[in-house]
Formats: sequence, structure tokens, C-alpha cells
Amino acid sequence: MKIKLLETLVERDLVNHNTIVYAQVKAEGLGGQPLMVKKDLYFNSDIPAGAIYDIEGMEPERFAKAYNIKADGSYKNFKKRGRKPKHELA
Repeated sequence: MKIKLLETLVERDLVNHNTIVYAQVKAEGLGGQPLMVKKDLYFNSDIPAGAIYDIEGMEPERFAKAYNIKADGSYKNFKKRGRKPKHELA
């Protein structure tokens, strides 16, 4: 996963502390030896972008595409269509 894509997802609040990600993290093996393990866990800002494999069961690029975000983290702000709320007219 690219760093810019993760920054965009966090900025738009699509990935937060309630989001489950499949990532490679440090764990302790038998005898207290440090070990890298892939597992599901809640997103934490300490997890590097390169260690994340899935977001909510989807690849990060596919997850971003569902919200009209490109794989490089860029997106377009579309003009909202329809009637404007009354509080914006005043």
C-alpha cells in the first residue's frame, strides 16, 4: 500500500480506529523471540503503510476505488448536484 493512499484514506476518515485491517505486525514467539506475524487487527497510526495488506477484507486499491480515490491517493471533488439547503442560501 502506498503512503499517499493511506494518508488520503485517513484524511477522509475512511480508515479510523474502528477499521479492521490485515497487516504484518511484530509479535512474540516461543521463548520471547520477536516475530513478524500477519493478522487482523484494528487500525492504529503506528502501523506503516507497507505492512497493510487488506482493509475491511478488500485490497487497499479496491477499497479506495469504491470511494472514487485513485491508487496513488488523488481524488476529485465533485460539485454537488440538486437543490441547495436553505442555510447555504442566506
